[in-house]
Amino acid sequence: MSQISSSSTSQSPSARKLCRCGGYIKTWTSWTDLNPGRRFEACEMSRRSRGNGHHWEWLDATTCARGKELIPGLLRRMRAMEEELKLIEEQKKEVEDKLKMVEREKKELEYKVGELGKQKRVLEENRMGQRPRENRIWGVSFLSMGLGFLVIMMMLCILSNWLTFPGGNSKKRMIN
Repeated sequence: MSQISSSSTSQSPSARKLCRCGGYIKTWTSWTDLNPGRRFEACEMSRRSRGNGHHWEWLDATTCARGKELIPGLLRRMRAMEEELKLIEEQKKEVEDKLKMVEREKKELEYKVGELGKQKRVLEENRMGQRPRENRIWGVSFLSMGLGFLVIMMMLCILSNWLTFPGGNSKKRMIN
């Protein structure tokens, strides 16, 4: 737990302190187990090369014993919760990506369903268009048969009338 984070300074750039090495002196906060939450000033170069005559000074008094007991545990819990939150956010992103993919597939399927609906309507129209033709063919067939039957019946009637007609007897005609 030797993590150190910097805090912002309220000094203007012209009022900033300089170290002997020429680097700027900044205010930092220690988050180590031994000095949790304790502020200090240090040259920005001292983080890269410890010691070597760089400016370094504590601004706060040492943390009390109870603080040294509680703060590290709280920091560990906070970091664990941050890691858990990071994992949850990654899982959320994965779920969102899957949702986008499912929505894309849904749109594709809806388009395909629409296309199939159009094809179904075309097939139904074609089938309905064939039924009147089939009906017309059957109608013409029945009409032709009916007319043929009617013609045959009329011919039989005419023939029977001709045969039964007094002057239409074929034997009598032959004699005359």
